[in-house]
Amino acid sequence: MKGRGKARRCLLVGQPNCGKSTLFNRLTCGRQHIGNWHGKTIECAEGVCRVGGREMEIVDLPGTYSLSPYSDEEREAVQEILCGGHDVAVQVADCRHLERSLFFTMRLLEKCPRLVVALNKCDSARQCGMGIDERRLSEKFGAQFILVSAKTGEGVARLLSACSPKAGGKPGRKATFPKSLVERRRFVKEAIEASVSGRRQEGAMGRLDLLFLNPWIGIPLFIAAMWLVFQATFALSAPATELIDAAFSAAGAEAAALLANAGAPDWAASLVENGIVAGIGSVLVFAPAIFVLFFLLYAMEDTGYLARIAVLLDGLMGKAGLSGKAAMPLILGFGCNVPAIMATRILDSKEDRLAAMAAVPFMSCAARLPVFTVFAGAFFASQQGAVLLFLYLFGAASGLLTAFAFRGVFLHSGKAELAIELPDYQVPSWGVVASQAWLQTGEFAKRAGTIILACSVLVWFLASMPQGADYGSKGSYAGMLGSAISPVFAPLGFGDWQSSVSLMFGLVAKEVVVGAMASAYGAGEGELSAILSSHFTPLSAISFMVFVLLYVPCIATIVALKKESGSLLFAAGAAVYYVLFAWVAAFIIYNAGLALGF
Repeated sequence: MKGRGKARRCLLVGQPNCGKSTLFNRLTCGRQHIGNWHGKTIECAEGVCRVGGREMEIVDLPGTYSLSPYSDEEREAVQEILCGGHDVAVQVADCRHLERSLFFTMRLLEKCPRLVVALNKCDSARQCGMGIDERRLSEKFGAQFILVSAKTGEGVARLLSACSPKAGGKPGRKATFPKSLVERRRFVKEAIEASVSGRRQEGAMGRLDLLFLNPWIGIPLFIAAMWLVFQATFALSAPATELIDAAFSAAGAEAAALLANAGAPDWAASLVENGIVAGIGSVLVFAPAIFVLFFLLYAMEDTGYLARIAVLLDGLMGKAGLSGKAAMPLILGFGCNVPAIMATRILDSKEDRLAAMAAVPFMSCAARLPVFTVFAGAFFASQQGAVLLFLYLFGAASGLLTAFAFRGVFLHSGKAELAIELPDYQVPSWGVVASQAWLQTGEFAKRAGTIILACSVLVWFLASMPQGADYGSKGSYAGMLGSAISPVFAPLGFGDWQSSVSLMFGLVAKEVVVGAMASAYGAGEGELSAILSSHFTPLSAISFMVFVLLYVPCIATIVALKKESGSLLFAAGAAVYYVLFAWVAAFIIYNAGLALGF
C-alpha cells in the first residue's frame, strides 16, 4: 500500500494481544476504515490523526511475533514493514512482558530506519508492582521508548510528538546488537535488570486457567457461555431487526402506493416493493445480529478467553483437520453463517480458513429454524426437541466431515499446528470492541448489499412475470421453473412444484421458504401446517428438512464465501457441493426410510 499525498505514514507493529487495536482506536478517534492488501483478503485497519498541524496516516498491521512469519497475516505484515513505504514505525509492546517484546525490538531496529517503542499497558504494570525506566531502555537500544496506556490515554500525546517530523531520528547513539541468540538473551536480560524494578504479580485471575483449560470443566463452561451469547444475540438484536423489517415493509408498501397513485404500471410498483426495497431490507436486517455477534466475539477475545477455548478444543477440532481456533466460527454459524464466515479471519493459515469456510454453511443458522419449526410441529408435535437436536447435530457432523475431506482432497496438508500465546485476562476495551464490531458490520453491508439486491430483483422478476400471473404462482416464471425442476426432488419425497419454488426462493434467505410455500399452496395465516399433511409424509418431511439444512444457505453466505476466500470459483464450487451433498443425504434418508417401512 502506498502513502496518500503528503500525509505521513505510521505503521503500528506489535505482537498479538499487545494492545495495538486499542491504541489505534485512541489515535484515530473513529476516523478509520478497513483496507485490504491488493489481491488479498487479509485486512488491516487504516485511519488518520493530526500531528503538528499535519495529517498522519495510521496503519494497524496484523500482529506478528517476529520478522520470520508463520501465518499469512504475519507474512503480509512483515512485507509491509520491510518495504520501507512508511515514515515512522511504532512498535506497541506490552510492558508487562518486556522480555519477549525486546527481542522483537532488536530485529525491528535492524530493519526500520525510524522506530518508536510504545510501552503499552503501563497502568496495568504499575498495578502489578512494576516500575519501568523508559530513559534507560532508550539509551540501551538507541530508540525512543515511551510509557503509554492506550486504554486511559496516558503518554499518547508524547508518542504522537515523537512521531512528528520535528522529532528527528533515533535518540542517542545507534545501538549495536549481538548476533548470537545467547548473547541477545544476555543483552535483553541486562536491559530489563537495569530498567525494571519490582516483580510482576500474577494475581487471582491467573488461576482461572485451572478451570477454563480443564476439559471436564472448561467445555461445559464454554457451551454455557455460547448459549448465553446466542441468547443475548437474539434478545439484543431482535428489537432492531423487527424495527428494520417493519420499516422496510412499510416503506415498500408506501412506495408502491405512491407509484400506483401516480399512474405507474403494476409491475413497477411490485418491482419497487418486492424487489428493490425488499432486497435492501434483506441486507440490512442482518446488520443488528452481525453487530451483536461481532461485539460479543471481540469482547470475549479481548478478555483473553477465546485463546483458552482454542487450546481447549484443539484436540477435538484436530480430528477434522482444523485447529482449535476454528471452533468459534463454527459455533457462530448456529446464529448466522455470514458473520461466522467472516469470523474465520481469526484463523492463522489460509488452509485453515478455507476448510473452516467450507464447513460453516452446514451449521444450522437461525434462518432455518422457521422451516424446522413448521414441519416439526406439523408432523412431530410430541418430539420437536428431538427432531431439532438431530438436525443440529447432523449439520455439525456434515460440516466437520466436509472440512476433513476438503483438507485431504484439495489442500493436501494436515491440520495446522496451533501456535498461540495465552494472553492475560483483562476487562475488554468496550470502545474498541464496539468500533471493531461497527466496522465489520459496515463492511458486510457494503460487500454483500449490491449482489443481494441484484439477486432479489431477479427473484422478483421470476415470481412476477409474465404480466397477469399471480406473484409466485404456477403461471409465473418461477412456477414454471419449479415445475421443470420438481422431478429432481421426486426421489427425495417432495416432487411438487410448490416445494420446488419455495426452495428456489430459499436461496435468498431461508426464512423465505415458509412464506413462499404458504403463497404457493394458497395457505392463509395459520393454515400451512394443516395443508402440509396432504402433501408430505413424516418421512418426506424429514427429507425436506435435511435438504433445507444442507443446501445453499442463502445468497449472502455465498457472497461472504467469495469475499473471504477471494475466489469466485471457490464460492461457486461450494454452492454446487452443498446442493449435491443435500440431495444425496436426503435421498439416502428417504429411501432408507422407505426400505425400513416408514
